[in-house]
Amino acid sequence: MYEPIDTITLKSGERVEAGVVKGPDPDWAERIEALLEHKSEIWRWGNTMVLRERLDADAYFYILHRGGIPFANMSTVETRGVGIFGHVFTRPEDRRKRAAMELMRVMMDHFRRRGGRALYLGTGYDSHPYHLYRMHGFEGLEPHSGYMDYYSTSKDAFETFYFAKGPAEAAALDWRDWPASTALFSGDFPGVTRCAGMGIFGRQSTESPLLPFIRDASTLRANGKDARAMVLRQRETTAVTGLAMWSFDSLWPRSCVVDVYCHPHFWDRSHDLLGALALPEAERYLAFCDAGFESKAATLSQAGFRPSVTYTRRVARDAARTAFVDVEVWEK
Repeated sequence: MYEPIDTITLKSGERVEAGVVKGPDPDWAERIEALLEHKSEIWRWGNTMVLRERLDADAYFYILHRGGIPFANMSTVETRGVGIFGHVFTRPEDRRKRAAMELMRVMMDHFRRRGGRALYLGTGYDSHPYHLYRMHGFEGLEPHSGYMDYYSTSKDAFETFYFAKGPAEAAALDWRDWPASTALFSGDFPGVTRCAGMGIFGRQSTESPLLPFIRDASTLRANGKDARAMVLRQRETTAVTGLAMWSFDSLWPRSCVVDVYCHPHFWDRSHDLLGALALPEAERYLAFCDAGFESKAATLSQAGFRPSVTYTRRVARDAARTAFVDVEVWEK
């Protein structure tokens, strides 16, 4: 569905239309796919899915266009107003005309009007896009980080509501969890080694690392096979309050890496979450845990893992690399 929003005057004086395409929209899909065809294969697949299929997540493509031919784009994929923001692109011949600045204004106004709660993005720290996003209310997650967040109220108010203690259910990873999980993994919560199998260490977005697992989940579900990733969803807010997944170790044969990470309010449900994950046959199962992270260590111990070795100063605690943590290898 296409909705016109505003008429924009570019720096050149040309007037063009700004609008939003909400997926699925087969009429606009091909034109937006053509605009974003420079993206890698996994992103082209993701765009095709949200533009052409009815999913458990809302996709919005904000565009500037001439007569129905888009030349600038910004996108969000959201679950109940919590989303990931990306695909910021203007055709080279239309750059330096304030297209991105004007489209950003249109997008953020529209997001707030329709009740959006939080957005997350990743960009280069201290880059031109970084400062563009700051002008529109985004802030870096921490010093020297290119990951940024935006809240329509405040971060504290949002997280108090979103991660409120309450009933939560383990379920197979689905499209709705792609945007929702970023609130958990970008949050200022205990634990640096959050998901080794996806390469998530410290506070960052799940936008890029989780998308291949979303595709994998779709394939497994279509073939009647067990999911490789399970989430713990807060029933009322649909927040992803925990994630457990497995992946084969890229170095050691027949070794399976098991990851589990939860919001502090939901570690008491982590054993149920991990128990819902069907593991493949392997000679050994490995898990990684920050030394001294008692909540995760208790979960691994209850699941039959035992600590084996410790890597000293293995990962940075923050984006500025002001401190490092030791990482324990747990095995069963």
